[in-house]
Amino acid sequence: MGLRRSQGILLAIGIIIGANSLEAKAQGPSPEEVARDMTSCEAFAVPVAKDNEETEDNLIRTALNIRPSTVQVQVGSEYGTGNIISVSNEKIFILTAKHVVKSWRDDSSNYVIFYNGFIADAVLEKTDDYYDVAVISVNASDIDAYNLLRLRSVKLDYDVISDFDKKKNEVVFSLDSEHVVNAKEVQTYDYFGKDTGIGYKYVYGPVINPDIMVRDYGYNMLYVKCDAHSGMSGGGVFDINGNYVGMLVGGSDKKEMVAVRLPDMRTMLEGLE
Repeated sequence: MGLRRSQGILLAIGIIIGANSLEAKAQGPSPEEVARDMTSCEAFAVPVAKDNEETEDNLIRTALNIRPSTVQVQVGSEYGTGNIISVSNEKIFILTAKHVVKSWRDDSSNYVIFYNGFIADAVLEKTDDYYDVAVISVNASDIDAYNLLRLRSVKLDYDVISDFDKKKNEVVFSLDSEHVVNAKEVQTYDYFGKDTGIGYKYVYGPVINPDIMVRDYGYNMLYVKCDAHSGMSGGGVFDINGNYVGMLVGGSDKKEMVAVRLPDMRTMLEGLE
């Protein structure tokens, strides 16, 4: 395939004519009403392509679509990555790794940074008893409608895995973020996510084995030839079409990474409200 082995940087108005003047007035629903309507029809979901060719342009395009679902998870002095998996009028649920939240305490040192730099305190919802998986949440009321409308959620489609497992050397990728110490005080905010450092880079590589026993973890995992970095744990692993196929939880000095397979998260995620 033609992909280079590298990291990439991602970077209704109505007119009313009066007697003596031209006046412009905004019309239509408020941002709050739009956000409410979007949650009712799952319009926050990241679009998934079909049969994308494995090219650099398609990878970048897919990564840009995924980025608004990406967050950095801060737990005290430790941090990792996560992806929004659902947005409702009450809560925003985020999928991350259990080891990222192992030091969780019920205080204001646990928060998430959204891709545009907006910061919100988080709650630990649940962890898996067996797999390295956890779910945290943010109250939707803590985010104003203008910022909420910028976010996206990844769709967890368990049906894609059977086809994914049959393919050979398929390229997958994961997004990387720049860690900012004392983010509540110094984190850059930008409505469109420019220069915030969240999900602004990607790493990618071919799948070595989509379903192999990894003794260090004690269960079968997705095994990829890819250079993962510190702080990427908990981030999604995606195929070229944007399908979420696993969660990155570990890497090696041999530029290999392992991920929890999507089907193995299903039991924990069922009934999440």
